[in-house]
Amino acid sequence: MTSGFGARWFMASTPATVAAARHGTVAQLRTWGFQFDEEVASTFALLVSELVTNAILHGSGDFLTIAMCARSEEVYVEVLDGSSVTPALREAEPDDESGRGMFLVNAYAASWGVHSTPRGKAVWATCRLPAQPVPTRQRCRAEVIGALIRKARPRIYVGALRAA
Repeated sequence: MTSGFGARWFMASTPATVAAARHGTVAQLRTWGFQFDEEVASTFALLVSELVTNAILHGSGDFLTIAMCARSEEVYVEVLDGSSVTPALREAEPDDESGRGMFLVNAYAASWGVHSTPRGKAVWATCRLPAQPVPTRQRCRAEVIGALIRKARPRIYVGALRAA
C-alpha cells in the first residue's frame, strides 16, 4: 500500500461550514502537493459540500467532524455527526427544493457508504485523483490510512460501487 496523508477538522454545524469545508479540503490536497485539474477539484468539492450539508440538515449536535485521507490516486473523506439516522438515496421530484445530495454523491463518488460511530454516524465517499507520485511532506503511515479506510468500510452499506 502507498503511503498517504491525513487531516481532521472539527467544525460548527452551521451553513457557513459548507463553503469552508469545500475550500479547505481542496486547499489541503494542494498543500500536500497533489496535482489535479479543476474538474477533479469541482467533483471533490461537490462531494464534500453534499456530505457536510447532509450532516448539517439531518444530523444532530452543534459540531461535526470532517476527516480526509489521500493517497497517490484516491482521496477519502468522511463527515461524522451526532445522528444515527442513515442517509437515504432518493430521486427528488423536479419541484423539490432539496433531496438530491446523496443522489449526487452516488453519481460522482468512486464509492461511498455509511457506518455507525459511538456518537452517531460517519458518511464517507472516495474520489479518484489523477495518477501521480505521492508527495513526501507530512507523511502519515500507510498502516494508519489502510486501517482507517478498512474501518470506514460500512457496516451498513448504502452506496453503489461504480466501474471506473
